[in-house]
Order: sequence, then C-alpha cells, then structure tokens
Amino acid sequence: MAHPDTAAALAAVDAHFDEFVAELQQLCRIRSRRQEPEQMLSTAEFIAASVRRWGGHADLIDWEQSYPYVLAEMPGGDRALLHFTHYDVEVEPAGDDADWISPPYAAEIHDGRLYARGVADDKGALMSRIHAVAAWRLAGLPAPVTSRFIFEGKKWLHSPGLGSFVDAHADRLASDGTLWENSWVDGRDRPLLKLAEKGVLYLRLTARTLPRDLTSQNTALLPAATARLAAALARLQRPDGTVTVPGFADDVRPLTDQERDLLAEVEFDGDFLRGRAEVDAFVGGLDDREAAVAIRTVPTLTVAGIAGGDMRDDVTLGIPSTATAKVEIRLVPGQDPQRVLAAVRDHLTATGFGDLDVEVMATSRPNITDHRDPFVALVADAARRVYRTEPVIEPYTQWIGNQGTLAGRPIVGVGVSRADSGVDGPNENIRLDDYRAGIKHVIEVMAAMAVTA
Repeated sequence: MAHPDTAAALAAVDAHFDEFVAELQQLCRIRSRRQEPEQMLSTAEFIAASVRRWGGHADLIDWEQSYPYVLAEMPGGDRALLHFTHYDVEVEPAGDDADWISPPYAAEIHDGRLYARGVADDKGALMSRIHAVAAWRLAGLPAPVTSRFIFEGKKWLHSPGLGSFVDAHADRLASDGTLWENSWVDGRDRPLLKLAEKGVLYLRLTARTLPRDLTSQNTALLPAATARLAAALARLQRPDGTVTVPGFADDVRPLTDQERDLLAEVEFDGDFLRGRAEVDAFVGGLDDREAAVAIRTVPTLTVAGIAGGDMRDDVTLGIPSTATAKVEIRLVPGQDPQRVLAAVRDHLTATGFGDLDVEVMATSRPNITDHRDPFVALVADAARRVYRTEPVIEPYTQWIGNQGTLAGRPIVGVGVSRADSGVDGPNENIRLDDYRAGIKHVIEVMAAMAVTA
C-alpha cells in the first residue's frame, strides 16, 4: 500500500534541491575536527539550528568524553524512525591538503560532485535525513512518522561516552526502526544496506622488567622488557595473523547459507586492495570471494604499535626497562568483549606472562540485524522504488562501531556516498545525484513505515 502523499514530498526534493545542497555546503565549511573544540561546538549549533529551521526541536547536551550531542526530534505520525549520524570529520587518515582540487573546507562543486572534508563521512548522510523531513514540510504536508535524531561529535574515535548517553536518554531514542550512517552506493549503482558493525577490544600491554634502563653490558644477567613483550606477543598469534588464544573465537555467530549468499552479492575489488597494499596475494592464499567473507566474519588481532627502549639516531647502550604494545581486536557478532578480554588475560597467565599490565583502552560490542527483519525488507523495498535496481543487503561488515549501544532494535545503514568517495584521503566527495536519491530513499522509508503500522 502506497502512502498518498509520497509523490508530493518527492517532488519537493526536486523543487528545493538547490536549497538543500546550499545548506549542506554551509555545514561542510565548518571545520569540525576533533582537535578544534570551538569548531565542533559551531557544528553542533548549526545542526540544531537546521532542525529548528525545518520545524523540529533540538537540544545540545554536554556529555562525558564527548563534544555536545545534538538530540533532536521532528514531529510526525505515531511511529518513530531514529537516525544515528556523527558530525566530526577525519575519521580515516586525511592525507595532504595540497592534493585537493579545491580547499578541503571550501565545499565547492565540480562536475556534479560536492568536494569537502567530511561530506561523505558523515555530513552528507546527516543532512539528507534532515532534508527528508523538510521535504514533507515544504510540500505542505505533515510528516508520516516522527523522526528522532542523535548527532554525535566524537572527542575520541571509540566514543567512550555514547553508551551512558544512550542509557540516560532512552525514552527520547525509542524507535520502530533505525537508519545508521555508514553506507553507500556501489560501483554498479546499487544501494548497499548494511546490517551490522564489528565491535572492538583495544588493549595496551606493558612489560616492566627493571626499575629503570640499565647498561647493556649486563644483558647476560638482566631481562629486557622489549624481549619479554615480543615473546608475549608471539604467544597471541602466528606470523600469518592467526590468533592462538584459546577460546578467542568460541562465541562467533555461525554464518548461515542465506547470509553467505547475500555476501556473494557484495562487491569486493581484490585487485584494488592488492595493488594498494603492493602484495601479490592475500594471507592464506584466499581468493576474492573467500576474502570478501573473511574480512567481514573473522575476528582479528592486530599489534597496532610497539614502543620501548632508546630509539634516538645514535648508538645507545641500554637494557629497556619498559616496553608497550597497542593491540586492536576486532570482534564479530556473537563475541562479547569481556569474555575475549578474559581469554587474553588467561592465556598470558598460562604462558608465563601474567605479569604484563593489560589496560583496556576502548571497547564496543558487535551488533547485527537479522536480514529477515520486516524493517530490512521495508528499507529494501524503498530503495527499489528510488534507485530502480535491486539493493545489496550486507549482513556482516568489516567496520567497527558503536551500534551495540542501540542493540535490540532493527538497524539498517544507508548513505549518500560511494565506495570511491575518498574518505581516507584528499578529494573526499559525494555525487549530487546520490544526495538527491539518498533524501528520497529516506522519504520512501518514512512513507512505508506509516502505511505498514
């Protein structure tokens, strides 16, 4: 059953599209980098003002270990649609500003693309949700559902304050479905609907063997922290990356045949990744289809950094007393970060390294939405009407995030960018046609929710 007012809302997008793009450009010209607090506050204030401009209400809420959250609502029908997005930029390595075709915060349009740092991740998605609700108002119509928003400004990449914020404002975040921020259109012009995020357990391991660095003439007699740490790390994984911690993967949710079939439809450019990494083959000799599944469904352990000893550009004579390593563990659905942490601690103790200090730097729970959930079907049907093609449903993803804080409700990731939008380097951009389609997709979701209540 179609909503009778959908066509008018979609027409309003076309009639007011230039106005929507201009407002997106304004947002992109604010340099919302986590190391610039005043710019972050200006961004939050701009977003709140936009919500109010289009008929909603918004609060800036200061919170622990975060820049202000913008918690907003745009009124409509009885059912509620929640949107999660973030307004900080430079999540990935940003590259050299000199390589941009226009300054990264100029938000210029070239050949039908809007270039700006953060436009793909995540300001384009953020404003598309506001503009979808605005289109109903511009058409002179009430929105068919109530839209609720949580706009996050991360002070730290792992969002340590998000869980407590969600708990404290649960009543204002209640919803019948949630649209997440992280997705795009693939190289075959198919919208990608993401149903999961990995969790993370980020650790700092520290070995201390001496009260201070001592002369290396005593190496035959005294233990070096660097040697001890290296030996401990070697107990955690084999050279090919295989994790050797007993129980590490015991709780991994088995991949179903249907999920495997869905993953077979997800694009994976193995040649691009091998070329970028300058390798001839993937670890374990995986072919591209095997790699596409493994990158999404296999929990991993990465020694992200090691430090210890005197690394000055000189000949130095010392036994390092302290050595430290950062260890990133990516968790897949089914795993619990506390159980994995206990397994790592137990393994270090069992192998003779119980004296190492294990500090938890960050943690988040993995999350997955069942691809058979009615909300997933609703979002997919809405995508078919807008994009005129079959959407790709991705049941697992390689990305880490904080979806677990909102677990217990269906969550689907939709977006307005492309896989080649350049979020990890210069010339980040979105296509204006994709922005238009992204707004219309959200409108179709809103309309469908109203008639399927």
